[in-house]
Amino acid sequence: MIDPTSFGTAVLVLGVLAAMTIAFGLAALSDMALRRREDRAANGSTGD
Repeated sequence: MIDPTSFGTAVLVLGVLAAMTIAFGLAALSDMALRRREDRAANGSTGD
């Protein structure tokens, strides 16, 4: 049998790691979007 305490700890650790991965992924995406917006503003480009 699986020890319930260790199983709960493993699930908690996986949840925290998944949340951190999602948070860093969203931060990277928003950073890229912000840099693109700044680049467009600096170049005076209005888009396609």
